[in-house]
Formats: sequence, C-alpha cells, structure tokens
Amino acid sequence: MVRTNVVLDEKKVKAAKRAFDIATTKDLLDFALSELLRTHSRKGILALKGKVKVENDLDQSRETG
Repeated sequence: MVRTNVVLDEKKVKAAKRAFDIATTKDLLDFALSELLRTHSRKGILALKGKVKVENDLDQSRETG
C-alpha cells in the first residue's frame, strides 16, 4: 500500500462515487487506477490487430464446443 495526500475536485469525486456506487474515496481511486490499467492493457492487445495470424475453423469449433 502507498499512502499519499491528493487534492481532488470534490464535484467529480461525488459524481463518480454516485455513478459507480462506490462509498469511499479510497475505493474510488483504487477502482479508477484499476480501470486505467485495464484500458492500457486493452490498447496493447488492440495494437496486435493484423499482426497475429490466427487459423481456426469456426464450423469445427461449433461442432466440438
């Protein structure tokens, strides 16, 4: 855990807590950091589009799946 002091826009904090049904500012910041990292990870995966060759038979997958 990291302990820090930050100054945040109170209106944005309240709006985000309501929007995501999060009770505490600590939980809100933890959620926001997790979402930021998840989004960054997705961008890395999307960067692979067209660079990875995937060979599969969709009909065969449906029969065995």
